[in-house]
Amino acid sequence: MKKIFTAFLILLIYSGFHTDLSGQNIDRLQRSIPEQEGVSSAGIIDFLNAIDTGRQEIHSFMFLRHGKVIAEGWWDPYGPEYKHLLYSASKTFTATAIGLAVSENRLKLSDKVVSFFPYSMPDTIGNNMKELTVENLLTMSVGQDPAAMGAGAEEDWITAFLNNEPVHKPGTIFKYNNMATFMLSALIQQVTGETLFDYLKPRIFDPLNIHGIDWDKNPQGINLGMIGLRLRTEDLAKFGQLLMQNGKWNNRQLIPETWVKEATSFKIESNDPSNKTPKDRNDWAQGYCYQMWRGRNNSVRLDGMAGQFVILFPDKDAIVVLTANARNTQEELNLVHNYLFPSIKSAKAIPSDPALYNELQKKQSALCLKPQVSQVSGAEVVKKISGKEFILQDNDYQIQSVYFTFSSNVCSFALKRNNQISVIKTGFGNWKITNSKSASLLAPQRNMSSKSIDAKYAVLQPSIKVGTSYSWTDSSTLEITARFVEESLGSQVIVCKFSEINGSMGVTIGPKSAPLQMGSPGRTQPAIQLRGVLVNIE
Repeated sequence: MKKIFTAFLILLIYSGFHTDLSGQNIDRLQRSIPEQEGVSSAGIIDFLNAIDTGRQEIHSFMFLRHGKVIAEGWWDPYGPEYKHLLYSASKTFTATAIGLAVSENRLKLSDKVVSFFPYSMPDTIGNNMKELTVENLLTMSVGQDPAAMGAGAEEDWITAFLNNEPVHKPGTIFKYNNMATFMLSALIQQVTGETLFDYLKPRIFDPLNIHGIDWDKNPQGINLGMIGLRLRTEDLAKFGQLLMQNGKWNNRQLIPETWVKEATSFKIESNDPSNKTPKDRNDWAQGYCYQMWRGRNNSVRLDGMAGQFVILFPDKDAIVVLTANARNTQEELNLVHNYLFPSIKSAKAIPSDPALYNELQKKQSALCLKPQVSQVSGAEVVKKISGKEFILQDNDYQIQSVYFTFSSNVCSFALKRNNQISVIKTGFGNWKITNSKSASLLAPQRNMSSKSIDAKYAVLQPSIKVGTSYSWTDSSTLEITARFVEESLGSQVIVCKFSEINGSMGVTIGPKSAPLQMGSPGRTQPAIQLRGVLVNIE
């Protein structure tokens, strides 16, 4: 009896005392306990243990059953309040906009793509391009050689696409094509007079209480469509649940049910000859839908580079959301199929296990990407440099000087640029979150006009969240590691080497030599070394 009462109390606390089973009249999805929804906490613990011992860098996960969140976690410095790059998981939102435009009689899937863009037409159009339809764009069956197409910042991307004649008859061959999805975004803007982002906002984002998000644009002011959308983990879960409910939310049909069923059903074979994984173990060989993939266990998923996934299991009424910087995304999906899917035991509640649930709670709350650990102490250097200014030589990043201030296991790293000082706080053995004006430790801020931003006011300079830690690799070498959690997937690491010659302390700052980290397009670490000197240290 005591166990039953304890389980009930945990459920009551964790669900926030909500009794509305719809769980959709509030900003957050309803919470529940795994066993209450027929899922074993043991399987979720095994999933988290497998991540700990594996090679995949996961940033967040959320597990839903019967529309309720039964497990969730974020690996520090990532957190529930931060957006995350979706990469190609953005594509499904673009396809959804096409479905809505079809339901509003703005276009048909059988419409020829060339008919929409009279002002971007190249001098000549090939026969295959003339036959290309909207549906061919949705199913990645354009027939182009995507590698043969390029568009510069000053070019019309639509013209570049139309000028790339398909080498195969449209509708016959699956070939993943990012520009096909961009053209879907361009179509929405052409037939509605709004950007893709603005079109979806009152139809999808607002009804789901998804706010404070953004979507990158191309130089023509068209949302990229293929990539560039940033959402929080729970935002993704809401959209997944909307699809699971056949487009219905709060008793409103946001997306036509017929479209959801069409968009999630098999449309074309997706075999890739270069992928040697047997089909029964290959989640990219189960077929392609409308900007979604079919997967094993009769699943369908939103799919973004480096492991941004929303995986729907309709047979089990379950959803798994993952954000990541995974090296092997098939291995990431294997974790879901091997641990989370089998943890679903029943359509109804199973016996509670408070001890296991408490273990799961502890494990979820302690998730962390471990910062670099110092090998030695930099105490002697700290005494000489803390709170002092290093004047830098002229450099391409227009940094005039840098400061390092150490206090209570926190290093404040400050830059002066254009006589303005910006500070990033870094933790010793832990992550410190700071608001930055730049998505780089050294490079200046970029133009924010290249984004659609969800705000009802002018955003003069949106703050960029950065989680940062520091360590000493030797007694005179400081490493600062930063994760711009909403702007890139990997980390930036700069190395600061201090040296003392003839009474003057000098510093050299530059990027650490490391494999290329995945991040937003065009974001790279500085390739130059910055040099500065602190005079008269006595």
